[in-house]
Amino acid sequence: MSTTKLDYKVSSPEERKAIVEKILSELEGPPSPSLLENLADYLVLCKDKKDRSILTENRLATINKRETSYESLVADSEIGEDGVWRITQEPDKNTLLSPKVQITPRDLAQIPELLPLREAIQFWEDKLRRVKGRDAYTVKKTIISLRKDQYVVKNDRLKPVQTTSIARNSYIPPLREGIVTIDESGAISAEGLTFCNQKAVLSLLLNYESLCIDAEANPQSDLWHLMEDFKELTKRALAPNPIYEHIFKLKTGGYANKEIAESLTSTFGVTHSVEYISSIWRNKIPKVITDKAQEDYLLWYYTNVEKGKWKRCSCCGQIKLAHNKFFSLNKTSKDGFYSICKECRNRRVKEMKKHG
Repeated sequence: MSTTKLDYKVSSPEERKAIVEKILSELEGPPSPSLLENLADYLVLCKDKKDRSILTENRLATINKRETSYESLVADSEIGEDGVWRITQEPDKNTLLSPKVQITPRDLAQIPELLPLREAIQFWEDKLRRVKGRDAYTVKKTIISLRKDQYVVKNDRLKPVQTTSIARNSYIPPLREGIVTIDESGAISAEGLTFCNQKAVLSLLLNYESLCIDAEANPQSDLWHLMEDFKELTKRALAPNPIYEHIFKLKTGGYANKEIAESLTSTFGVTHSVEYISSIWRNKIPKVITDKAQEDYLLWYYTNVEKGKWKRCSCCGQIKLAHNKFFSLNKTSKDGFYSICKECRNRRVKEMKKHG
């Protein structure tokens, strides 16, 4: 047995590595699996100090307050700079994610399994006041896990009431927290959790993997319907752009920007910096998805709510809504739009650039 002890006051990765090497050298035989796990945690926790800073008292209070299936939108950050960006730059996350599910005294009376969880949470919260360092980090993670377990138990015993405010077609207003309006000029304004709101789309993208896991765990939930609609919308929106589609597939699969850059080079022969890929992921892809959702909404609105004006494109021959989303404005024309739709105009511009 080694006489050297792990010193958690040491903050330098090099110093911790030296301590680990000394412990291993003092062993008479091979290290046990539990010892290897402790040594690995000792090194990793030193490297990933940012992860420990997330487990603050404020975060514990947030989890206690936001008792909802959308909790993971703030509880788990996306890989790398995207997660940091979301936490520090997104001003409307509390507006987008309002609490829906709470553990009430009535729940505690009706569901006996909740009481041991509450007692365990109270036990670890009391213990948290007496521990520091790595022990405090471990206790906080335990509290967060127990709080999440409460809602799993409640949803299993008391199925949440499903409302009709979540439409199977994402562009039918309103989603639970989303409001979409059209002004006199035909411009769309969107707030809250709706696919017509680019900030909401970005939040869904940054937490895509964890939300899909939560949705699959409860296929009767609003979240499941929301994510199914989002998958279908994303597929249609990104299909015309294979590079964006490829970035979305890898990014939601947990790949880092450097790995995505290498994949783009080998697959499409293009060279993009990690900074540009990050910009595509946080700006361009959300905009493309939001634009498609707004197009869907306009078609629904001017078909079912208000009678819209339609016109035939002189290039492709398709009949489309006479709106700035589909035709560019032209003050000299009778109806105020060009005769060629935006899709055909953009295709012509690309062909002209391609042929010099």
